[in-house]
Amino acid sequence: MEQFPIKILLLEDVQLDVEMACDALTVAGLVFETRHVMLEGDFRAALLEKWPDIIIADYSLPHFDGYTALLLRRELAPDVPFVYFTGSLGEERAVETLRAGATDYVLKHSLQRLPMAVLRALAEADAMRDQARARRELDNERQLLGAVLATAGALIVVLDRNGRIMQINPSAERSIGQSKVDAIGKEFRQLFASVGESEWVGSQLDRLEEHERSDSNYVSWRSTVGHLSVQWSAGRLPGSQAEYAVLAGIDVTEQEIAEQQAYFLRHYDSLTGLPNRALLERRLDQFQPTEGGNLLALILIGVERLADVRDSLGVATGDLLLREISRRLGSWQQAGDWLARVGDNNFALMLEVSDEVELINQLRHLLEQLRKPHRLDDREFFLPAYLGVVVHNNEEHDPAGSLQAAEAALHRAILDQGEGYQLYQSTLSNEAAERLILEGELRLALQGEGQLVLHYQPQADLGSGKVVGLEALVRWNHPRLGLVPPAQFIPLAESCGLIIKLGEQVLRMACHQAAAWQRAGLPPVTVAVNLAAAQWSQSNLLAIVKSALAESGLDPQWLELELTESTSMHDPSATIKVMANLRAMGVHMSIDDFGTGYCNLNYLKRFPVDKLKIDRSFVMEITTDPDDLAISRTVVAIAHQLRLEVVAEGVETEGQLALLADAGCDLIQGYFFSRPLAVEACTALLSAGTTLSAGRRQRYNRTLLMVDDESNILASLRRLLRGSGYQLLTTNSPLEAFELLATHEVGVIVADQRMPELNGTELLNRVKDMYPGTVRMILSGYTDLQTVTDAVNRGAIYKFLTKPWEDDALLAVLEEAFSKYELDRNVAVR
Repeated sequence: MEQFPIKILLLEDVQLDVEMACDALTVAGLVFETRHVMLEGDFRAALLEKWPDIIIADYSLPHFDGYTALLLRRELAPDVPFVYFTGSLGEERAVETLRAGATDYVLKHSLQRLPMAVLRALAEADAMRDQARARRELDNERQLLGAVLATAGALIVVLDRNGRIMQINPSAERSIGQSKVDAIGKEFRQLFASVGESEWVGSQLDRLEEHERSDSNYVSWRSTVGHLSVQWSAGRLPGSQAEYAVLAGIDVTEQEIAEQQAYFLRHYDSLTGLPNRALLERRLDQFQPTEGGNLLALILIGVERLADVRDSLGVATGDLLLREISRRLGSWQQAGDWLARVGDNNFALMLEVSDEVELINQLRHLLEQLRKPHRLDDREFFLPAYLGVVVHNNEEHDPAGSLQAAEAALHRAILDQGEGYQLYQSTLSNEAAERLILEGELRLALQGEGQLVLHYQPQADLGSGKVVGLEALVRWNHPRLGLVPPAQFIPLAESCGLIIKLGEQVLRMACHQAAAWQRAGLPPVTVAVNLAAAQWSQSNLLAIVKSALAESGLDPQWLELELTESTSMHDPSATIKVMANLRAMGVHMSIDDFGTGYCNLNYLKRFPVDKLKIDRSFVMEITTDPDDLAISRTVVAIAHQLRLEVVAEGVETEGQLALLADAGCDLIQGYFFSRPLAVEACTALLSAGTTLSAGRRQRYNRTLLMVDDESNILASLRRLLRGSGYQLLTTNSPLEAFELLATHEVGVIVADQRMPELNGTELLNRVKDMYPGTVRMILSGYTDLQTVTDAVNRGAIYKFLTKPWEDDALLAVLEEAFSKYELDRNVAVR
C-alpha cells in the first residue's frame, strides 16, 4: 500500500532544535514533510490551508507563545493533534495546556520520546475522528439507512431464513456483477462464494442458526467474491412474523496482500524468492518420511567465487548470478524436494531417496548441473560448487544441528576438492579442533625445513616436443598425516594468514632448484610459480622477488610468475603496475586458469604477460563437448592475436593433445606427458632429454568411422568393407568415437541410433558442431519417424539408413558420401 508522508507543522525559533526533531523522526523511520514557522501570521496561514496533519510547537518563542498557538489551533483546526516540544514545562502549565487541548508534550532532553508521541497523537486523532464519525452515523442511522445501503462501500446483503437473498446494496451488486433484481431469490453462497468455498460458506450460515438458539447472533468468516477477498459479519434481526439475517462484508484484499507480503519477508529470501533458513528449519522439524521408510537427505550447496564477481563486476551482477543459480536448482528439483537459500552463497535442498546409491547418483547429477557455465549477457561464468550432505533415517533430528552438520560436511568437501560432495560423518564434528591443530603444525612446518617440498610438472612444446618449462607445486610431507594434498592445506593457509609466508618460501625454493639444475649442466628451462592473491597485494613483492633471485643466482628470464584470472581483476590498475615493474626486471608472467573467471579483454591486452593457461576444466571434455572445444580454440586465437603463448593444463589423452595441437596451442602440461615429479625424478627427465611425441591428427585418407554397440554388426561391416580402399575405424563406444575423431581426420561417420552411452542423433549433433565438414549418417534398425525427423531437422545427418542393409546399396551410399566430403572440402585422396 502507498505510504503518504506525515505533514508536520513545526513552530520553533531555534534551527538546531528543528534539525534535532527531524533527525529523531527520520531515525525512527517516519516518512514526513515539514513546514517550519516562527510567526503567528505564518502559523495561522498554514492552519487556514488545512495543511498539517500534526503540530509540533515550542512553548516559549520570542514573538509568539505556544499557548496562543494552541488556542488558535483549537479555533481554526480543532482536529489537528498538537504536541509541545519544549525545553521545560512546569507541572501546572502542562496540566493547563492538556486541558486546553494539547495532545502531549515532550521535553527536549527526552528527544527519543518524540517519534512515539507523534505516532500516538496521530493515532489518537484518527481514533477520535473515527469515534466521532461512528457517533454521527449512529445518530442518523434510521434516517439515513436507505442512503447508507445505496452508497456504503461495504457489501450489505439481507437473507431470509433459507439463506436466499432478499436485498443487496450497490456495492454488493458491483462485487458479483449482477443487479439487485437478478440477485434476489438466489442462494447467498451461489453468488458470494467461489466454487470451492460454497459448501464451507453454507456451514457458516448454519452456525448462525445454532448461535441464535444459544443467545449469540453474530458469526464472522472470510470468502472470495469475484476478485475480492471479503470479511463477512452476519447477524439475525428478529421480526414480527419472520427473521432476517443481515450480512456486512468489508473488502480486505489489500490487507491480505499486506499480510502475505509480511509473511513473505519473514520466511522467504527477497532476492531469489526461495524459502529462507527459518522456514527450512521449520520444514525439517515437521518432516515425516513417506511410507516405506525413505531416507531424508539435507544437502547444503556452496557456490564459490561469487565474492570475486561482486568485487570486480558489481553487486548487481552477483545478484543476477544468484538468481540464475536458484533458477537452475529449481528446474533440477523433483516433486517433493524442498529448496531454500540459507546464506550469502549457500542453498539447501531437502529430498527423499530410497537408498545411498540413489543419493550418490543424485549428488553427481546435481554437481554436473551446477558446474555448467552460467551465461549472463555476453559473459560466461564458471562457479565451483560443493555439497555437504546429512542423511536421516526416521530418527529424530534437530533442524539447527542438521544444518550445522551439513556445514561441516560442506567445509570438508571444499577442502578436499575431490568428488565435490561430502556425506557427514561423526568425525566431522571434530573438524574445527583438527583445523586448529593442523594450523599450528603448518606454522611449525614453515619455520623448519624438510616438510614442505616442491614437485615439478613439465611443460612440453608442441612444436619441438621438448620440455621448455616446469610448474612448481608445493607438497606437505606431514610427519603425522603423510603427504597432505595442496587442496587441503593451501585453503587453510589462506584462511589463517599464512599464505604469504608459504608463497614466499615456495618462490625461494623454486629459484634455488632452478639455479641448481643449471649449475649441474642441465638445459635451462623456465620455472613457473603461482602467486596467491594476497602476494600480489604485497607492497614489498618486488623486493621479495629480487631477493629470491639474488640469493639463488637465477637469471630473471628463467622465472615465470603466475596469477589467476580472478586475482588479476581484483584491482587491475594496481596489478598492471606491479607486473610492469616485474617485467622490467626480466621476469616472465602468465595468467593461470584462464576462462574460469571474467577477465576484461580491455585489461588483458594491457597486462604485460607472456602466456595464457587454459584451465583444465575446458581441456577435460574438449574431445566430447563442442562448447569446450570452441572455447579452447577461441582462447588460442585471442592469445595469438595478442602475441601470447598458450599453455593447456590437464592434458591426459592423445585426443586432447591432437585437438589442442590442431588449434595451434603452444605448450601442454598434464598426465599424458608427465605427472608432477619430485626433484630426483624431474632431474632424471631433464637429463634424459625426454620429449613429447607429436600429437597431430592423422590426415584424411578416405577415413570412415563406424560406431555401433553391437560387435557382430561391426564385424559384418568390416568384412563388407575389406578391400574397399577406406581407412576403417570402428568402436562400440560413442565416447571412444570422440577420441578417434580427435586423432583422425574422418570424412564419413556412420552411427547406430540406440546406444547406451549416447544415442546416434545426439552423437552426430555434437559431431556436427565440432567437425562440421564430416558427412554424418545413421544406420539403425530403429526407424521411429520422430527420431528420423529430429535428426534431419537438426542438420545432424546426411542420410538415415536402415538395418538390415543391402551390401551394394550401402557401398554406393558410402561412395556418394565420400565424394560429397571431398567435393565440399576440396581434398584429394592420398
